[in-house]
Amino acid sequence: MKKKNVARIIALGLALTMLAGCGSKPEESGKTAAEGNKTETAADTAEGGNAAAESSGDKDAGAVPVIDIGLRAGNSYVQSCPDINTDEHVLAFEERMGVDLDITLIQHDGFTEKLGMMLAQGDFPDVIAGDMPYTSVMSGAIENGLFMPLDDLLEEYGPNLMAQVPETVWDELRGPDGHIYAVGDFMSNTARRCTVIRKDLLDELGLDIPVTLDDYYNVLVAFKNAGVKYPYIGREKFKYSETFFAAYGVVPTTWQLNDEGQVIPAYLLPEMKEALAFYKKLYDEGLIDTESLTNNGTVRDQKAAAGDVGMMVVNISAAPGYNIALKENVPDAEWVCVSSPLNPNGGKHGYAAFTPTANVHYINAKCEHPEEIIKFFDKMLDPDPDLQRFLTYGVEGEFYTVNEDGSVNLEIPTVSPNPFDVIPQFLRRVKDAGIDRATLNAMAGGPEAIEYYDTKAADDILDYIQPINLESIANHPELSVEEDKQELFINYASKVMIGTESLDNFDKFVQEWMDRGGTEVIAEATEQYENGTAKIRK
Repeated sequence: MKKKNVARIIALGLALTMLAGCGSKPEESGKTAAEGNKTETAADTAEGGNAAAESSGDKDAGAVPVIDIGLRAGNSYVQSCPDINTDEHVLAFEERMGVDLDITLIQHDGFTEKLGMMLAQGDFPDVIAGDMPYTSVMSGAIENGLFMPLDDLLEEYGPNLMAQVPETVWDELRGPDGHIYAVGDFMSNTARRCTVIRKDLLDELGLDIPVTLDDYYNVLVAFKNAGVKYPYIGREKFKYSETFFAAYGVVPTTWQLNDEGQVIPAYLLPEMKEALAFYKKLYDEGLIDTESLTNNGTVRDQKAAAGDVGMMVVNISAAPGYNIALKENVPDAEWVCVSSPLNPNGGKHGYAAFTPTANVHYINAKCEHPEEIIKFFDKMLDPDPDLQRFLTYGVEGEFYTVNEDGSVNLEIPTVSPNPFDVIPQFLRRVKDAGIDRATLNAMAGGPEAIEYYDTKAADDILDYIQPINLESIANHPELSVEEDKQELFINYASKVMIGTESLDNFDKFVQEWMDRGGTEVIAEATEQYENGTAKIRK
């Protein structure tokens, strides 16, 4: 296998802590940065500017294809590796898939901004993970010809992709010109997030799973009285904190119809005032971590793993993993998934429906051998049982053994960060990503998470309208509804929660939003809804 350059890390402050589980390629040991730069410089002078000889116009028919790929570094094990390209699990994946990956990591936090910088500079890998084609960054890149349309390539080199990926997903991956520009995973169920609660604490205190908003409040009070440090915990900018927004049907990242039939951000609805009043009550009474507005994902997860948290929001599929981390410190503890509180006003409630796909990838318009990338993705859906077992469970003998009847004995390491995640989660880019049934069934709490996903979660989805590329939002970004970008709302809501802004100023906040260009935003969003441009999520 061709030697690789050291992985390029597009990240600010990304900790590259040495981890015992991250192996190195024997042939790479002792390779210096100077040698790596020399290799890259020499390759860049080759015809076409490709960094890999196999990707040049003189590619040998029998050569292992080199795939230069940029991926989101959202996996804690991956982030801990000094060079993910030298990890033993990546090597095993490459050998089984018949490719040589040259991985560039793009930090998860601020992913869209960092991706946008790469695209603006024109220096990005042959294939790169990105946001949906209709988002501002990606649609702009498509219109500027940075990515190639994939329709013909998929027809010729992607039989498994075309047969197994639902047409609704392909529709999501089309650009403004109607062509398919991305390849990604697909969701069999659009339920995504839920609240998890410490079942061991409920049992210890003689409490039932909460159902109503009052039940939730009473549970949090009981947790506090029992000495739980953080009865409820959130993350920065109200991310993964929507339990009580969900109760009122006003998850801030959604658009809803108001009584006049206009499409408006949910955070402008009158029910949002009630929801903010509840969050302020939790804050005033010490029922929510006072650092919830600044906790990043790592800090929150550390607090939860230490046993200091009673309730939080996670992705349903991640719930068993949080159990593993928690049990390292509190062996008898247990997280369980619960539905959002019933709306106290009798209206709709639930967690925002997820898109039919999210983990999507684009091919650089300058890529000389895009067919190798399509074949790489297509192979991930190859029905070969041995390959699917590998893609699902990873390295045989390390994570699982196979019985004579073909059944699997899975043994997932109870460590964090977990090397098991590298192949099925980080490297397997195309799959039914709704929930990983095979893996979760072998994990403590996994079968329960699957049951919740198939039953209660499916009935706890908040429908909403999703306008696409609103020009008025581009002109007034502080009015955004997108998570992480809701500047005006987050500024107001944060101040309300901590008590530096009066809840009575809610109407004033709404008026300010309108005065800054919100009237135009609502008019444009409503027009998209009426003409069918906006997407309906449910």
